[in-house]
Amino acid sequence: MPETDQLSLIDPLAPAEEKLTAWALIELFGHQRVVGKMTVDPPEFPGMVRVDVPDLLKDKKVVRKGFTRYLGRASIYGVTPIDEETVRDLLPSVDGTPARPLGLRSYSRNEEDY
Repeated sequence: MPETDQLSLIDPLAPAEEKLTAWALIELFGHQRVVGKMTVDPPEFPGMVRVDVPDLLKDKKVVRKGFTRYLGRASIYGVTPIDEETVRDLLPSVDGTPARPLGLRSYSRNEEDY
């Protein structure tokens, strides 16, 4: 009996392997944090991580519309799986935008300042 080629056993019509999806706090280089539903290797951008940030609600009204971010894996240094309730609790303080640089004070060049 001839050896069976391993590749011939794969059904090309079988559904693709289910992608890892979880609610998470994602920490990025550059002091950024994002919370939302994370999908690893989304079909639209393989090799990346997709984060769907839900709407921020206050008194059942949308204060900040949700959005989707695609992240390169090299930009991520931490992922903490959390539940959806915790994601929604963190939304007011973790908005997914880049950190703001601290402003430098402006000094005058008057002689009396020295």
